[in-house]
Amino acid sequence: MTVSQHSPRFSQYKALSFDCYGTLVDWENGLLQALAPLLSRLPEDHTLRTSTVDALSVFQKAKAGIMQRHPTMLYTAVLRKAYEEIAASLALGVTEHEAEAFSGSIQGWQAFPDTHEALHRLNRHFRLAILSNVDNESFRQTLAGPLHGVHFDVICTAEDIGSYKPAHRNFEYLHSKLHDQFGIDRSQVLHVAQSLVHDHVPAKELGIDSVWISRGKERRSGMGGNLDTLQDRVSFSWRFHSLDQLATAVEEESS
Repeated sequence: MTVSQHSPRFSQYKALSFDCYGTLVDWENGLLQALAPLLSRLPEDHTLRTSTVDALSVFQKAKAGIMQRHPTMLYTAVLRKAYEEIAASLALGVTEHEAEAFSGSIQGWQAFPDTHEALHRLNRHFRLAILSNVDNESFRQTLAGPLHGVHFDVICTAEDIGSYKPAHRNFEYLHSKLHDQFGIDRSQVLHVAQSLVHDHVPAKELGIDSVWISRGKERRSGMGGNLDTLQDRVSFSWRFHSLDQLATAVEEESS
């Protein structure tokens, strides 16, 4: 892992692009709650019940494989298929109602406590954009629910793009939209995300400046990748534990 040596300033950027789930919305707790009906049928000492990281890692592996095989599949369908694959691998049966409930669980995922205020503070300095691995209806539900009242100038979903991050075309699509609508060049866009695998690895490959919001996942993470194994493949200009810390750093620089 490298941290930028050229001491960039926030003032050189005109837009912040955000990953949503994991960065703004707590998808790990949301997914664990949604997985609970399935995992509760395992023995109490089973690793998927005793380790949340292991449970999330199993889900992430199933989800990533589905996304790679079916890049245009809607996110809700990806969730459902991942749930069914995990159940099959554990020799557990799944009811239609249970699979459907899991596929729609995204509407119940909650924003991190600092998300709303931090986004409003950052919006005083930058245009805000979303680059998310979901479908349009799922993000609409999130925007009407946990992110209600937050304004984004550009919203780019996997459904719109036809592929999932870490595909490079997702970032290229975002930058094209920002340039076409606001005249903002890619060098003026700072990407903000928690996931190393989905966001910071492709950001380094594409030469995109980024901020890591670690959300307490400094080392082992079930969803976003592990820093110990990915440190040579990621590079970010700043690293903060929370979005609130990023907003504070921006305000301190501009004061």
